[in-house]
Amino acid sequence: MRALLLLLLPCPAGVSWESPCAVAPRAAQVGHAEQDPDREREYERRREAAGADVDALWELHIWCSSFDMTKQSRSCLRAILKIDRDHRAAHEASGHLFFDGKWFTTQKKLDKYKKAEEERLAKEKGLVRFEGGWVSEADLPFLKQGLVRDGAGDWVSKEDLERQEAGWIRQDLVWISPEEAENVDKGLWKCGERWLAQAEADKYHSTLERWWVIPGEHFLLHSTCDREVAEKGLEAMERAWRDLRRVFGTVPEARVPVALLRDAAQYGRFAAGDQVTGRRGAEFAALSSIHYAFFADAWFDLAGREYKGGGAAYWDASAANGDSFGPHAARHAAAHSFIEALDPSPKALSKLTPASTPETVRRAFYKEKKLPEWFRYGAAAYAERYFIDSLVAVGGNPHWAREWSIQNIAAKGGLRPVRQVFSTELSVSDPDGSTKLINERGLVMAFILDGACPAVLERHKAIREAIVAGDKDLSKLFGALEGEINKHSSDLRKFAGL
Repeated sequence: MRALLLLLLPCPAGVSWESPCAVAPRAAQVGHAEQDPDREREYERRREAAGADVDALWELHIWCSSFDMTKQSRSCLRAILKIDRDHRAAHEASGHLFFDGKWFTTQKKLDKYKKAEEERLAKEKGLVRFEGGWVSEADLPFLKQGLVRDGAGDWVSKEDLERQEAGWIRQDLVWISPEEAENVDKGLWKCGERWLAQAEADKYHSTLERWWVIPGEHFLLHSTCDREVAEKGLEAMERAWRDLRRVFGTVPEARVPVALLRDAAQYGRFAAGDQVTGRRGAEFAALSSIHYAFFADAWFDLAGREYKGGGAAYWDASAANGDSFGPHAARHAAAHSFIEALDPSPKALSKLTPASTPETVRRAFYKEKKLPEWFRYGAAAYAERYFIDSLVAVGGNPHWAREWSIQNIAAKGGLRPVRQVFSTELSVSDPDGSTKLINERGLVMAFILDGACPAVLERHKAIREAIVAGDKDLSKLFGALEGEINKHSSDLRKFAGL
């Protein structure tokens, strides 16, 4: 009767009636071994006997596993790893993950470690995070602008990269189509719609309205000089870059504009502006007349929309000693472009209108500066005439420029008290005195950088670090530096031989 009832009962899905045991609940079968008192006692006996014997504990783990004694098996594995933390089999049996010479108990812990290591290694290499990846900190400003590197490693827009890949080439900033590229090979220059030989191109670019725009590694040179002179000027500017890095501890993120004019007359017209053409003057401070280079603080493009704000100089190759003084003028101008890029006045410029008076603009413009005037001109004069000349031949004097400059100070009455070097203002009404003051500030900068005075070096280091960190108020740091230099004024004069 019992057999008949079993046959009449419906068969659960997936269960066979081949054995009466088939109806027993599976959960009861699985848990049966763990609840067996005899095996529990056997486990306790074996565990006590194994003690701290790794091999015995491993065998006990295997024995437990064969009877589905999961809890006891894991206990054995933990005991093994307390004794031998590098026991590979125990780690693997525990489901641990091996990476970078370490074992991790969970994937979450491994992922956390990988992230921390990635950040640590990235920081060691000077990398920063950008759009889910790691990039060089130096590359970040270009990437934020949407630029990419071309085959030569230069940063270009995606559109320019597409032109390159399509066979276009670049002549300075002008893109030349593949159909016209042969003209470049012939040594011709694209001037407007015409292709001109070098001499004709020099004439074409000899005016302020059509000057050369030549990209260097760090500078974007605007020049009316003949191409050969302009390129010499750019070389001098690029050599000044490393001197300026020593002064500031950092460099501008992108190429900075600088102007090099062909003679003093054109230099004056650039500074003063042109009422006929409507081109505004390139300076608020009106200091162009005291030197052969100046900071063009009011330099805008011809349309008056884009602010250039850089140094300007002239190199008159036709004048006596023109080629001797030209490189110094170029270096001085380059320094002002470099400095303005690090210490701009965006708030003042944003309020500039056609009705703004030069004096009003000048006050707001310079009030926004973090660097005092003496330091700015000291850096420019150092780059111009106190640099250590690494191009001097073996046996030559790399300090010739410094000695020449100090002799000039001595010939004009000697170095004034250091406090006056800091506080005296440049003035167009005293061109000779102002020229000397610029020279004296260069000497002070030379003492800061090359005078080997520990106290002064320490004060300068603090300023460099603050500039790099982007601190907004440097007045206390400069006050401390000025005080330290004043205390060591005798060392300064000894350094200069005055």
